[in-house]
Amino acid sequence: MAASFAVSVTAQAQPLPAKPIELIVHTGPGGGSDIFTRTVADIISREKLLPVPTVIQNKAGGGGLIAQNYVAGRRGDPYTVFAIASSLLVAVPIRNGTDNGLDKFQPLGLLGFDINCIAVRAESPYRTLKELLDATRAAPKSINISMGSVGSSSHYLPFRLEQLAGVRFNLVSMKSGAEAVTTMLGGHVHASGEQLAEMTQYIEAGKVRVLAVAAQKRVAALPNVPTLKESGIDLHVGAGRGFASPAGVSREAVALLESVFEKVYKSAAWRDYMRRNYYEDVYMNGAELTRHMTEIKPDVERFIRDLGLANKP
Repeated sequence: MAASFAVSVTAQAQPLPAKPIELIVHTGPGGGSDIFTRTVADIISREKLLPVPTVIQNKAGGGGLIAQNYVAGRRGDPYTVFAIASSLLVAVPIRNGTDNGLDKFQPLGLLGFDINCIAVRAESPYRTLKELLDATRAAPKSINISMGSVGSSSHYLPFRLEQLAGVRFNLVSMKSGAEAVTTMLGGHVHASGEQLAEMTQYIEAGKVRVLAVAAQKRVAALPNVPTLKESGIDLHVGAGRGFASPAGVSREAVALLESVFEKVYKSAAWRDYMRRNYYEDVYMNGAELTRHMTEIKPDVERFIRDLGLANKP
């Protein structure tokens, strides 16, 4: 199988992949990871970046554990590709006490960060992050912040913000990021720490005011919104959207898949998707993504252990 996949992207006379490639998604249809993967698959098809179809398989459950176990168990299979959120790939084995660490996967590339933010309703009296933090300092736990599931990036953001800014929020966990945003819109909480992509339509409709983004630099589509770093809080939080193969895939197959995802990143369609969903424009190849996940692992592990969520199958 690996031999049939040995292909140079510039030498089309060489053998090509022989069957459809499975793109594995750890959530059900309609979630952020699913939409991301289907967008990439559509670009691959329209741009004819692979000579075979891509087939999306949703393997939801266990906070990503089911999908991660499936991919890890396909060692050496170049026809299985995992759509990952970089921090989740690191977090799942820590939370569940499994041995599916980074050594069980071959990162292929990261196409951007689905950035988290601190946002409020348009009617909110808080117009800046400082005003929100000052209110919390004056009355600890008086500010309710909605988030998605426990241990998610929308939990990590306010949790770390509390530590770095010396404040105490009342964190309200919801079943999903979408529910966290609608809870804020309904006036049931003061703010949300969700990802920008969950709020796009409400931001554009003027229903949400973003106080700060957890990006390295200002998001192009929101040039007037400061970063947390500009507010004196050096915090970068978001879902790093990318792909990985199981470990043991041939170097030739890895090189081909890396080149495909790099071409997706450079495509006009992907750049439009990033702009419309307020992504942070970052690309990493497989080696860079491996380094990134290795670097964030200690902090992710500390976060999970601080929450008391480690080693809970």
